[in-house]
Amino acid sequence: MTALILFLLAAAAVWWWTSTVPVTVPRVEELSARIAFPTPLRLDSPDHAISQLDRPDEVIIPHQYANLVLAFPLSTPATLAITAPIPYGFTRAELVRAICEEYENVYDIEEATAQVKPLPPEARTAVGRNRTDGLYGIWGHDLSELVCTAVHWTRSADSRVTIRPHVDVLPKPKLAPV
Repeated sequence: MTALILFLLAAAAVWWWTSTVPVTVPRVEELSARIAFPTPLRLDSPDHAISQLDRPDEVIIPHQYANLVLAFPLSTPATLAITAPIPYGFTRAELVRAICEEYENVYDIEEATAQVKPLPPEARTAVGRNRTDGLYGIWGHDLSELVCTAVHWTRSADSRVTIRPHVDVLPKPKLAPV
Protein backbone atom coordinates (compact mmCIF):
# COMPACT_ATOMS: atom_id res chain seq x y z
CA MET A 1 0.00 0.00 0.00
CA THR A 2 2.84 2.41 0.82
CA ALA A 3 4.49 1.67 -2.51
CA LEU A 4 1.25 2.53 -4.34
CA ILE A 5 0.98 5.87 -2.50
CA LEU A 6 4.63 6.68 -3.27
CA PHE A 7 4.10 5.76 -6.93
CA LEU A 8 1.00 8.00 -7.17
CA LEU A 9 2.88 10.89 -5.50
CA ALA A 10 5.79 10.43 -7.90
CA ALA A 11 3.40 10.35 -10.90
CA ALA A 12 1.66 13.51 -9.65
CA ALA A 13 5.03 15.25 -9.20
CA VAL A 14 6.12 14.30 -12.73
CA TRP A 15 2.78 15.47 -14.18
CA TRP A 16 3.04 18.80 -12.33
CA TRP A 17 6.66 19.29 -13.43
CA THR A 18 5.96 18.62 -17.12
CA SER A 19 2.87 20.83 -17.15
CA THR A 20 4.60 23.86 -15.59
CA VAL A 21 8.14 23.67 -17.02
CA PRO A 22 8.49 24.12 -20.79
CA VAL A 23 9.66 20.87 -22.29
CA THR A 24 10.47 22.09 -25.80
CA VAL A 25 13.16 24.55 -26.68
CA PRO A 26 11.74 27.82 -28.07
CA ARG A 27 12.13 28.22 -31.84
CA VAL A 28 15.09 30.26 -32.91
CA GLU A 29 14.59 32.86 -35.61
CA GLU A 30 16.25 31.92 -38.87
CA LEU A 31 18.89 34.25 -40.14
CA SER A 32 17.67 36.53 -42.84
CA ALA A 33 18.78 35.89 -46.37
CA ARG A 34 19.38 38.25 -49.25
CA ILE A 35 18.92 36.92 -52.76
CA ALA A 36 20.51 39.13 -55.40
CA PHE A 37 19.52 38.97 -59.05
CA PRO A 38 22.20 39.09 -61.78
CA THR A 39 20.53 41.97 -63.61
CA PRO A 40 17.73 44.33 -62.62
CA LEU A 41 14.42 42.61 -63.37
CA ARG A 42 11.62 44.73 -64.85
CA LEU A 43 8.42 44.37 -62.84
CA ASP A 44 6.10 45.07 -65.77
CA SER A 45 7.11 41.96 -67.75
CA PRO A 46 7.39 38.80 -65.64
CA ASP A 47 8.23 36.48 -68.57
CA HIS A 48 11.18 38.63 -69.63
CA ALA A 49 12.36 38.94 -66.02
CA ILE A 50 12.23 35.16 -65.53
CA SER A 51 14.19 34.60 -68.74
CA GLN A 52 17.07 36.64 -67.24
CA LEU A 53 17.41 34.45 -64.12
CA ASP A 54 20.21 32.02 -63.38
CA ARG A 55 18.81 28.68 -62.14
CA PRO A 56 15.11 29.69 -62.26
CA ASP A 57 13.93 26.33 -60.89
CA GLU A 58 16.10 26.40 -57.75
CA VAL A 59 14.13 26.59 -54.49
CA ILE A 60 15.42 29.71 -52.74
CA ILE A 61 12.84 30.14 -49.96
CA PRO A 62 12.04 26.75 -48.40
CA HIS A 63 8.62 27.77 -47.06
CA GLN A 64 5.26 27.42 -48.78
CA TYR A 65 3.50 30.45 -47.23
CA ALA A 66 4.83 33.98 -46.88
CA ASN A 67 3.90 37.64 -46.54
CA LEU A 68 5.12 39.83 -49.37
CA VAL A 69 5.73 43.44 -48.30
CA LEU A 70 5.65 45.99 -51.13
CA ALA A 71 6.81 49.41 -49.97
CA PHE A 72 8.23 51.40 -52.90
CA PRO A 73 6.76 53.65 -54.37
CA LEU A 74 3.73 53.28 -52.11
CA SER A 75 2.76 55.78 -49.41
CA THR A 76 0.95 52.94 -47.61
CA PRO A 77 2.94 49.68 -47.84
CA ALA A 78 1.05 46.58 -48.95
CA THR A 79 1.44 43.29 -47.06
CA LEU A 80 0.08 40.45 -49.15
CA ALA A 81 -0.14 36.74 -48.36
CA ILE A 82 1.38 34.59 -51.09
CA THR A 83 1.62 30.83 -51.50
CA ALA A 84 4.26 28.86 -53.35
CA PRO A 85 2.88 26.65 -56.12
CA ILE A 86 4.87 23.67 -54.80
CA PRO A 87 5.06 22.50 -51.18
CA TYR A 88 8.88 22.74 -51.14
CA GLY A 89 8.79 26.54 -51.27
CA PHE A 90 9.45 29.32 -53.75
CA THR A 91 11.69 28.87 -56.76
CA ARG A 92 13.44 31.92 -58.23
CA ALA A 93 11.03 31.97 -61.16
CA GLU A 94 7.88 31.65 -59.07
CA LEU A 95 9.06 34.30 -56.60
CA VAL A 96 9.77 36.77 -59.41
CA ARG A 97 6.41 35.95 -61.02
CA ALA A 98 4.61 36.52 -57.68
CA ILE A 99 6.37 39.85 -57.11
CA CYS A 100 5.56 41.06 -60.64
CA GLU A 101 1.92 39.96 -60.41
CA GLU A 102 1.41 41.52 -56.99
CA TYR A 103 2.93 44.84 -58.10
CA GLU A 104 0.61 44.80 -61.11
CA ASN A 105 -2.36 44.07 -58.81
CA VAL A 106 -1.37 46.95 -56.49
CA TYR A 107 -1.17 49.38 -59.44
CA ASP A 108 -4.58 48.15 -60.71
CA ILE A 109 -6.16 48.56 -57.26
CA GLU A 110 -4.64 52.02 -56.96
CA GLU A 111 -6.09 53.08 -60.29
CA ALA A 112 -9.53 51.68 -59.38
CA THR A 113 -9.67 53.34 -55.94
CA ALA A 114 -8.04 56.71 -56.71
CA GLN A 115 -10.03 59.89 -57.20
CA VAL A 116 -6.89 61.68 -58.44
CA LYS A 117 -5.72 59.80 -61.54
CA PRO A 118 -2.10 59.79 -62.77
CA LEU A 119 -1.25 62.34 -65.43
CA PRO A 120 -0.39 60.98 -68.88
CA PRO A 121 3.40 60.59 -69.33
CA GLU A 122 3.65 63.41 -71.88
CA ALA A 123 1.98 65.88 -69.46
CA ARG A 124 4.39 65.23 -66.57
CA THR A 125 7.27 67.38 -65.44
CA ALA A 126 10.70 66.12 -64.36
CA VAL A 127 9.17 65.04 -61.02
CA GLY A 128 7.57 61.95 -62.57
CA ARG A 129 4.23 60.38 -61.78
CA ASN A 130 1.94 62.48 -59.59
CA ARG A 131 0.79 61.01 -56.27
CA THR A 132 -2.60 59.36 -56.48
CA ASP A 133 -4.97 59.09 -53.54
CA GLY A 134 -6.04 55.47 -53.86
CA LEU A 135 -5.62 52.63 -51.37
CA TYR A 136 -1.80 52.67 -51.56
CA GLY A 137 -0.97 56.26 -52.58
CA ILE A 138 1.47 55.49 -55.40
CA TRP A 139 3.85 58.34 -56.20
CA GLY A 140 6.79 59.15 -58.43
CA HIS A 141 7.02 56.17 -60.78
CA ASP A 142 4.98 54.04 -63.13
CA LEU A 143 5.20 50.24 -63.03
CA SER A 144 7.21 50.25 -66.27
CA GLU A 145 10.04 52.14 -64.51
CA LEU A 146 10.43 49.73 -61.57
CA VAL A 147 13.08 47.01 -61.38
CA CYS A 148 13.78 44.43 -58.68
CA THR A 149 17.47 43.99 -57.85
CA ALA A 150 17.25 41.68 -54.84
CA VAL A 151 14.91 40.04 -52.34
CA HIS A 152 15.35 39.95 -48.57
CA TRP A 153 13.46 37.31 -46.59
CA THR A 154 13.25 36.39 -42.91
CA ARG A 155 11.44 33.82 -40.81
CA SER A 156 10.42 34.91 -37.33
CA ALA A 157 10.41 32.69 -34.27
CA ASP A 158 6.68 32.10 -34.73
CA SER A 159 7.35 30.71 -38.25
CA ARG A 160 6.08 33.74 -40.20
CA VAL A 161 8.04 34.30 -43.40
CA THR A 162 8.35 37.87 -44.67
CA ILE A 163 9.65 38.72 -48.14
CA ARG A 164 10.73 42.27 -49.01
CA PRO A 165 11.81 42.96 -52.59
CA HIS A 166 14.41 45.67 -53.14
CA VAL A 167 12.94 47.85 -55.87
CA ASP A 168 14.78 50.60 -57.74
CA VAL A 169 13.94 52.89 -60.62
CA LEU A 170 15.40 52.33 -64.05
CA PRO A 171 13.51 54.18 -66.79
CA LYS A 172 13.00 52.25 -69.98
CA PRO A 173 15.41 53.35 -72.68
CA LYS A 174 13.93 55.57 -75.37
CA LEU A 175 13.83 53.98 -78.80
CA ALA A 176 15.47 55.90 -81.60
CA PRO A 177 13.03 57.21 -84.21
CA VAL A 178 13.00 55.16 -87.40
